[in-house]
Amino acid sequence: MSTYSNFVLATLRSIKSKGVGKTMKELLTLSQARDGKLIGVDKFGNEYYENREDMHGRDRWVNFKKWDFDASQVPPEWHQWLHRMTDDLPSDKTLPKPFFGLEHRENMTGTRGAFKTYNTTVPKLSAWEPQTKARQ
Repeated sequence: MSTYSNFVLATLRSIKSKGVGKTMKELLTLSQARDGKLIGVDKFGNEYYENREDMHGRDRWVNFKKWDFDASQVPPEWHQWLHRMTDDLPSDKTLPKPFFGLEHRENMTGTRGAFKTYNTTVPKLSAWEPQTKARQ
């Protein structure tokens, strides 16, 4: 009974702080409504939350902007904050960008944007085509 009441109370607190729409999205994507302080938003629109009263290891989480989310959609600077590599919020000072580095992109495997290889060499073998003679 206590776990059910905790679930209901957490859902009601989440509705009060974030509204019905965001709470329903959390229930559908995270399978639970979480109540916490909004820490920041990255360039992709993902929202990062923290609740110090929650147990260690589960007190930081991300609400993805897209419904079909993937862990590769978290930029490196927010990844280090989520996994407690640092307690500093991402900025230009916390994660200097190398001059040769590329901009972070999500993993496109399985989507239309995935890289597809193609062959530019002439094949050495060709398929056999049977030659038939007309019947008499």
